[in-house]
Amino acid sequence: MNISNNNQKLEDLSIYGLDWGVFLRHDMEGPISPFMYLEDSNGKKLTRMLMAEGNPVEFAQKVLEKEEKPFERFVIGYEGFLRDDNDSRVDAIIVEAYDVTQEKGIRLAQQFQPKENGGFKKIDKVNFLGNPDLILAKKSIESINYESEDIGFSGVSMQEKESQLTSFMGVFTHVNPSLIASGIKRYIRAKIADPKNIDFSGKFRVIITPVENMFMDFLKFLVRNSISEELNVDECLRWSESTGRIIEVECKYGEEELFTITSQNDLKQKSESEANDQSGNKEFGYKHLSNEDLDKEFARIISITNARANTDALMRMSELMKVNKERG
Repeated sequence: MNISNNNQKLEDLSIYGLDWGVFLRHDMEGPISPFMYLEDSNGKKLTRMLMAEGNPVEFAQKVLEKEEKPFERFVIGYEGFLRDDNDSRVDAIIVEAYDVTQEKGIRLAQQFQPKENGGFKKIDKVNFLGNPDLILAKKSIESINYESEDIGFSGVSMQEKESQLTSFMGVFTHVNPSLIASGIKRYIRAKIADPKNIDFSGKFRVIITPVENMFMDFLKFLVRNSISEELNVDECLRWSESTGRIIEVECKYGEEELFTITSQNDLKQKSESEANDQSGNKEFGYKHLSNEDLDKEFARIISITNARANTDALMRMSELMKVNKERG
C-alpha cells in the first residue's frame, strides 16, 4: 500500500511527528498538548503550538490560514485513543501529515501504555489510519520534489583477535533522528538474518556522525528504543539461543559514547545528564545546545500538561531562561 502517494518527504515528516509525540509522552504522567511542525522546501522545521482544548486539527487549520512563513508540508500531533480487539480503549499518539500540493495526507497512530499506568511502553506497531483530505486549499508549486535525502551509511566488518569471530561497525549520517533510528534497526536486522554471518560475534559498533542542530535527547531516545526493540524480536532471540552468543550494540555520537545495549537488556547509560542526576547536581546541558535546540526544548516543556505544577518542568524552564539570558 502506498500510504504517502509517492511523497517520501511527507512520509518522513509523519514518522518524525509520531516519534516526537512518543518522545514527549514517555516521561509524562498526563496527556501531551497538541503540537504542529511546519516544513519548508529545504526541510527546515518550525514549531507551532496548538490549544489543549477543542479539536486540534480545526485549531491547526486556523493557525495555518494566518501563517506568514512559507511551508510545503505540516504535521499535527495529538493524544487520543484507539479500540483494541476487545473494543477497549487504548491510549495513542496520533499524527496527521499533509503536503500542500496533494489532496490527501497521512494519518498514523502509535498505541502505548502510559507512564502513570505502570511505566511507559509502546504497544504493537504503527497503525495506518488512512489518508485524510487536505485541510487547506491545495497549492501549485513549480518543480516540487517529493524525494527525501537518503541516509548516509558506510559499514565494515572486523575480525576480533582473540575469538577470530567477526564484528560489524556501521556509520550513519542524517539530520533526521527518526531516519537514523530506523536505519540502525534495519542494519542490525539484516546482519542477524544473513545466513552467511555464521562467524558473527554478536558485537556491533554504531557511530552517528555529528550534524548541526541535532536534538540529542530526542536522538538518544529514538536510537536506544529502536535498538532495544530490535534485540527483543524473535529473530534476535533465536540467534542468541542457537549460537550461545550475546548481541551487544555500542553506540557513539562522533567520539562521544552514548550507551551500550546487550540482548540481556543490559543498558549502560553514559550520558552526562544521568551522571549529574546520580550525583544530585541537576544539570540539563542547555548551555551546549544551539538556539534552535533551545527553542525545541522550550516547545517541549510548555507542551507538558500542568507544567507549572511539575517540579522537573519548572527546573528545566528556569535553567532554559538562565541560558537565554546569558546569550542575550
